Amino acid sequence: MPEPMSLSVPAGEPSQSFARRRMSGDERRQQLIETALHLFATNGFRGTTTKAIAQAAGVSEGIIFRYFPTKEDLYTAILNHKARQQGIDRTLETLRRTMAEQDDEALVVQLALKTFEVFRRDADFQRLMLRAALESADLAQVAQRTLGLPLFDLLRDYVAKRQEAGAFRAGDPALLIFAMVALPTYFSIVSRLFGVEMVKVSDREAATTFAHLMLDGLRQPGQPGSTTGANGTSSRRKKR
Repeated sequence: MPEPMSLSVPAGEPSQSFARRRMSGDERRQQLIETALHLFATNGFRGTTTKAIAQAAGVSEGIIFRYFPTKEDLYTAILNHKARQQGIDRTLETLRRTMAEQDDEALVVQLALKTFEVFRRDADFQRLMLRAALESADLAQVAQRTLGLPLFDLLRDYVAKRQEAGAFRAGDPALLIFAMVALPTYFSIVSRLFGVEMVKVSDREAATTFAHLMLDGLRQPGQPGSTTGANGTSSRRKKR
């Protein structure tokens, strides 16, 4: 059943991009996705009712239920739409090519730059992801399955292979992946979502700095590119 109204809704912000005309089914579905995304990001998943989404979209609640039987279905549709929009498949293919070359630094830089890009381009969606994860473990798992696991599985396999080759330190590959993505993600949350710009550097400079920090922790001492020699002393990184 629809939840009782729990918020005031801005006057149809997300739906103004759609002309006031009879929409096709695909257009209506897209309108509802964009409207819900804006409200979920602004007011939270639980704080946004289907009635509020309908009001903002200028439709009845029945129209929403025709396309999305539950709010969870609508949230899943948003995730699938964003996966396509962000080009997840293309990103994974780019990373696979870099992995084939065993270029660790290029891989981590690409990950960081992609992270910066998605936070800059679509802050509303990133806010939605954070809010939903805090509100519901089930929603967090849906997001992880849709957006997180394909990348996580790819990185885990790569890290495991690099460990077998003696290039990376021993340890649970999953933990090493968390270390790999933590710096660019937290940096993006603080600078893009919170608006706190404590440093002014280009994306490339930040990505390269993070890559050096992470790889110095991941690589075995004495490996090419490491700034720590086999005897534990510091050595100068060769310029690429």
